[in-house]
Amino acid sequence: MKEEKYPYVKDVLKLLGIGVFLAASLVMPGLPRILAQSEKKKWRERKNDWERFNLPRLRQVIKRLYQQKAVKIVKTKNGLAVKLTEKGKAKILRYGFEEMVISKPRRWDKKWRLIIYDIPKSKKTAQGAFRRMLKEMKFLQLQKSVYLCPFPCEQEIKFLREVYGIGRDVLILTVEKIENDQVYRKYFGV
Repeated sequence: MKEEKYPYVKDVLKLLGIGVFLAASLVMPGLPRILAQSEKKKWRERKNDWERFNLPRLRQVIKRLYQQKAVKIVKTKNGLAVKLTEKGKAKILRYGFEEMVISKPRRWDKKWRLIIYDIPKSKKTAQGAFRRMLKEMKFLQLQKSVYLCPFPCEQEIKFLREVYGIGRDVLILTVEKIENDQVYRKYFGV
């Protein structure tokens, strides 16, 4: 007999984030689970991931995510599906990017990367998530919306801009000189 695991929000969001659609009946037990043929294949491939969880606890976690507006129930041509909202995407990124770090090259190219942004208030959730990611990746905050890194990070920032939908609101500046950079060199160990 296999041991059931209690799902955490992180587990459920990760499974939803990789494109697995849950049956709406997990959120609201009275609703039927209807999946399209293509979705059935995905479901079968990921079924073991869901089956390892304690079902009542899984329903509870998904219902809480629904109440927090991290997931939504959408009507598709094949029935109902549970999908991540923008708020849910921001939440999953917070969990999913815990491992995301800027790697330190063997030799520093003596260039600084300044990340500056002016994200509108209408994207407050994305702004908060983006700021948290910069801090988690060990960027140094110079001002409220200005961060510094001495290592190449363009790909990571471009990815974050795309995921959060803030591409036009974030700029990456590569500069060769910053006034009084000894403090910054010491902070980053370069």
